[in-house]
Amino acid sequence: MILSLISYALQSINNNNTNSDIYSYFKVKTPNFDHIPTTLPIHDVLLVIRTSKYTQRSRMPVILKTWFQFSPDTTHITTNGDAKYVHQFLSKQYHDHVHSTTCKQAHSIRDLCCHSASEFQIYFENKHKYRWLCRFDDDQYVNVPLLIHYLKQFSPDTQPLYIGKPSMQEPKRGHGIDFWFATYGGGVCFSRSLLKMIRNDVQPNNNFMEGCISSNYPDDTHIAYILRVNYNINLTVANDFHHHIERNLFTNLTSPSNIDQAITLGFKGNNVPRFVPLVKNDVFHMQTLHCLLYPDANCTRLLRILINKFYEDKKS
Repeated sequence: MILSLISYALQSINNNNTNSDIYSYFKVKTPNFDHIPTTLPIHDVLLVIRTSKYTQRSRMPVILKTWFQFSPDTTHITTNGDAKYVHQFLSKQYHDHVHSTTCKQAHSIRDLCCHSASEFQIYFENKHKYRWLCRFDDDQYVNVPLLIHYLKQFSPDTQPLYIGKPSMQEPKRGHGIDFWFATYGGGVCFSRSLLKMIRNDVQPNNNFMEGCISSNYPDDTHIAYILRVNYNINLTVANDFHHHIERNLFTNLTSPSNIDQAITLGFKGNNVPRFVPLVKNDVFHMQTLHCLLYPDANCTRLLRILINKFYEDKKS
């Protein structure tokens, strides 16, 4: 297994001058994940990536090179920026998967909920094709084969499911109730049964935006609030969804993480996988991460160059 070999090589090279514990999440791979295919069959999960005019130039190219490639037919992108910029990285058949919005860039409740409403709109425009809507931000890596495998345990046509991971240690308290919400920074999935139920709450777009303003909650909190208040539906926690608020995810200061099992990973600032990038300008080290998880011929070539460089630097 390539991760085990890399771990051994990096530990050997770095024993004298580097804390090799930062690589310990490469040491073990759970056997249950070995059989998951990297070439995905046709599936019923709509993946929506939210980007913006201020971040699409720096973040989208690496996503389109990496995890977008797992399932381009079922992945859509929403942006308030120039769709033509994203088009240049896509074959023409996927240009209509890029959706332009008029949402403003401000981080206000109304503007955040405008972006979310556009994501729900993409689902309802394609509802006959999909039994799931999973939405992500442009500062996330999604291990799509693991996501599809994880969702297979559920029955989306009969189970109204809201799946994600909270960022708080206790439930949100407000408007007389306690409820858990999944931070959008870790990714969230909604089943078809749930989406049918909440359609009038989220569409047309203005319904969702006005609801957010009424509750005074941003998009990820408001959706959990209306699910709890109107439908008595609670969050289903996915422990292998990870967001950027998990400060120790990549540093191993608490329990070691097995990065092979992470379905989603969120990044921010220096909170990125702790390994030497294989390529220049590797935003969030995402291309390197993808190479280590799903190596192809070019990845192994880059790894040979890097390991040789470590060896030569150690000798000199």
